[in-house]
Amino acid sequence: MAATSNPQESPLYPIVLLPAYRPDGGLPQLVEKLRGRGMAVLVVDDGSGEAFFPFFDQCEALGARVIRHAVNLGKGRALKTGLNEIQLAYPDARGVVTADADGQHTPEDIQKVALALREHPDTLIMGGRAFCGKVPWKSRAGNSLTRAVYRMATGIRIYDTQTGLRGLPVKALPWMTEQQGERYEYEMNVLLKLRHYVLPVIEVPIDTVYIDQNAGSHFRALRDGLRIYGVILGYMLTSLISFGVDYTLYLLGLRVLGAMAFPAISPLITPVTVSYAIARVCSAFLNYLLTKHAVFGGRSSKGALWKFYLVAAVQLLLGAGFTTLLADFTRVPESIAKLPVDALLFCASFVVQRDYVFRAKKQEPPQN
Repeated sequence: MAATSNPQESPLYPIVLLPAYRPDGGLPQLVEKLRGRGMAVLVVDDGSGEAFFPFFDQCEALGARVIRHAVNLGKGRALKTGLNEIQLAYPDARGVVTADADGQHTPEDIQKVALALREHPDTLIMGGRAFCGKVPWKSRAGNSLTRAVYRMATGIRIYDTQTGLRGLPVKALPWMTEQQGERYEYEMNVLLKLRHYVLPVIEVPIDTVYIDQNAGSHFRALRDGLRIYGVILGYMLTSLISFGVDYTLYLLGLRVLGAMAFPAISPLITPVTVSYAIARVCSAFLNYLLTKHAVFGGRSSKGALWKFYLVAAVQLLLGAGFTTLLADFTRVPESIAKLPVDALLFCASFVVQRDYVFRAKKQEPPQN
């Protein structure tokens, strides 16, 4: 990695960071328009190769700073390389605006995000696309799915979670430089961490631009999509494991108590409620450990264990009661009636755990 220009004086605007891999002539044109608006630009050549040097040389001639990776390391690594360089070469920077180098972000929208960051210097600015007009179906569907799952996972409402046009406040640069992810999953990792820090989010509307049905994008839907959704689906895996243990113990309890001809002592003490209670108690501690460490990163509120068991107790009573009612009303076996009841309680329990049990006190993004 080598720098090919000298640091410029601190700009009036936040610095624009453009990670680029095998660009075309649109990159120098974008740099020229941004420089014409008085904006400093840092371009990261993510191992494009010698055949693409002329485009980067043009960017440098237009006044941009260019640094290079010897080999392609991915968009996430290119962004972190750029953020690290900005902290070293521009100590007085007013923030950073990250944008794509393939023409999907117009100079007008980049400037709009930059101005919003100047007005709100301690806020993460997201350039939100409305997805109107001729938008590739996979982009529209992918963003809708990600938006829904992201909100479920974090409780934060962001319309366009996949936008690469973002305004990053100065105080968050060290923290964002340290986040995991080398490719497209990096940007989602940053958003998933927002629930832990005092970093408000503002979305500003930008144009939805797709060139040749997004053919120039280096995002590979299958490989990179699995990386992104793999981060989010991890939130659900621990619940599935706990559910498997819980359901197995529940069925075992029904069989054992049935063989013993266990009597229904009262409406609250039946083979169903006893089996439900045994299964939930045995799986609760496993669920607590998995949820705390694998889902919420070991973070929790004060008294999280007792809060967790309180939620589990309420869920147990509701689950057993509704399972019994549903089985009696529909005449289906209790083993089948439990499934829709637990599905509804799963969603409700996740939200309660997210916002009550494992909600740690928010802190400022760590700085150097």
